Amino acid sequence: MEAAVAVESGGRTGPVDGIPAAGSPAEVAGWWRGLPAEERDAAISADPAGIGALDGVPTVDRDRANRLVFDAEYADVTAQQRNEPDDDRAAVIRAMDAIKRYIDSEATRARPRAFLVGLSREGRGRAIIATGDPDTADNVVTNVQGTGTNLKTVRSEIDKSDAIVDRVGQLSRRTNTSTITWLGYDAPQDLLESASDDRAVVGGEVLRSFQDGLRATRDGERSYNTIIGYSYGSTVVGHAASQAPLDVDAVVCVGSPGVGVDHVSELQLPESGRVFATTAENDVIRLTPDFVHGPQPIDDDFGATVFESDPGADGEWFTAGLSTEAHSQYWNTDSDSLRNFAAIILGRGPL
Repeated sequence: MEAAVAVESGGRTGPVDGIPAAGSPAEVAGWWRGLPAEERDAAISADPAGIGALDGVPTVDRDRANRLVFDAEYADVTAQQRNEPDDDRAAVIRAMDAIKRYIDSEATRARPRAFLVGLSREGRGRAIIATGDPDTADNVVTNVQGTGTNLKTVRSEIDKSDAIVDRVGQLSRRTNTSTITWLGYDAPQDLLESASDDRAVVGGEVLRSFQDGLRATRDGERSYNTIIGYSYGSTVVGHAASQAPLDVDAVVCVGSPGVGVDHVSELQLPESGRVFATTAENDVIRLTPDFVHGPQPIDDDFGATVFESDPGADGEWFTAGLSTEAHSQYWNTDSDSLRNFAAIILGRGPL
């Protein structure tokens, strides 16, 4: 069924006709392709937040819509800050300034154009930023982050994606890769929250829809799509793939506390889909017991292809040499983990 909805955004109200009611990303993509260019432009102007969040709308059009959302949200938050200064709001403004600089920077030979694929200040704040266009890239990687991430931490998450961009470029000059920083769900903010799978269940549904959208808007031959789930982000990926088919070619679990299943066979991936896992020798996440999110993907009985990471920083004696620092060092320049991420993204498997 299709529906005409009245929308209000930025002080403008108007109809956006024919949006598939509860439609899949594939149905949304078909609807969008069938619209004349002037109707697509009108829809973006009338409801930038709605169109910008719609899986199945091409990246370039979501980017156009979300830049309008960004401008409206930035004007709102800075006005609030002028009237009532607040440290938390100031941190959001700094994060939005960083996003603006990044998406407005010119493309170079080493760093492709950036696209704002999603933005919201609701909840803990969400942002999805693609470095390179996933609709035309040969390889597409989505980085799903974990505990403690929110809109205010987005700059450090972009840095991780940039590290992948650089390493992939060193391994292959002949392929085109899009690297997506995905803060598309309300991540847990502390260990107590991260012991529950509630946010992973909700985040998994959103992530699965986003991945379906990447397939639906594809321009040309099928791309090689990878998801890297880091820490609680791997739990999100696990729930995405255990509840319904997740259309990706490779899943990489990094520093994972568990993904909600006991074996890779419980993950609904394409027949050719592969599951990889790594945890640094000194990563404190190793202390997570199986009853929290199931066995860790690096366990022999889980069935993933385990690859090497650097040991990471040593910890104190009372954590058996494990450290929180080691949990955050997977994207270090010239690290074994970063080299292996790049090789997997290129479809080669770990080095």
